[in-house]
Amino acid sequence: MKKFALPLLIVGILVLAAYWYVFHKPHRDLINEEAAFSLSANNLMSDFQKDRALADSLYIDQIISLQGVVKELQETALILEPGIYGSLDSTESMPAALKVGDSVQIRGRVLSFDELFEEVKLDFVQFENQ
Repeated sequence: MKKFALPLLIVGILVLAAYWYVFHKPHRDLINEEAAFSLSANNLMSDFQKDRALADSLYIDQIISLQGVVKELQETALILEPGIYGSLDSTESMPAALKVGDSVQIRGRVLSFDELFEEVKLDFVQFENQ
């Protein structure tokens, strides 16, 4: 029985260490993270339409800075031409002076490309330089 005690103790310590590492590591700070790419809304959409697999590998789950023209405004989201849907960060509010047709600079995390609606979806969107 004693010869199983030490290996069992070591396995138990390893399991506890793995649990601690997986469930207590710090979360990503998406608000303060540097943008991995800076490009226009048209270029982003073009990249997804040309080569979806390459664009996915480059942009998905990355923070990007995006320049574009407002196509539609919603209470907590906006759509940039030619089809970039951005959901605002919970701490961000829509600027009162912003209207359809304005040029904006935003940053956010790329979630996916929706082939049905032909939209690139972003979340944690913040307005830059406003």
